[in-house]
Amino acid sequence: MSIFCKILLKPEVEEYLRATFKNAEITTFIGPLKAEEKYESLLNNLAHPPAFTSVRVNTHLGSVEYVRHLLSKEIQKQYENLSVPVLQHPELPDMLLIPVLGPRKDLQRLPNEVIVDAQCGSAVLRGAHVYAPGIISSSKFMKAGSMVSVYSDIEGKCKRGAKEFSGNKVFIGNGISELSRNEIFTSNGPLK
Repeated sequence: MSIFCKILLKPEVEEYLRATFKNAEITTFIGPLKAEEKYESLLNNLAHPPAFTSVRVNTHLGSVEYVRHLLSKEIQKQYENLSVPVLQHPELPDMLLIPVLGPRKDLQRLPNEVIVDAQCGSAVLRGAHVYAPGIISSSKFMKAGSMVSVYSDIEGKCKRGAKEFSGNKVFIGNGISELSRNEIFTSNGPLK
């Protein structure tokens, strides 16, 4: 069983993709069942984070080998117990690839929860940080510096500012809140 849920797209996006994968020319060429299979495969792949993080090297500022060495050193510094290779792309000479390790299923779920929208959750799975605009809900006692578990509301049913959410959500990971609940949901200044 996959730990990733089926991706939910905006109706206009789903309609566009369906029309692209099931147009008359394609269904005539490969048949309607194969077209449906390819469409479902696309949705499945979109619901998973990528297998590699790609790094494009500006070769005017440094060589690929130099950047590769810097990345390897930084990864080793951050993850002392892991051996993570930095690989050269087989066809693009200025592209480096770093394998994504995960998902880590053994992370502890914390009492303080932050619920983010599906777009933010998807970005986090690809390495982004959580920023205030993507947060829909948080535990009522969350303070700056609190350890939190981040969940994604995959159906878009969580109400902004809610203090708890028991709907359909997917665990993304853990982090440290830089802002308190009050700072996130009070409109007394610019979002950070």
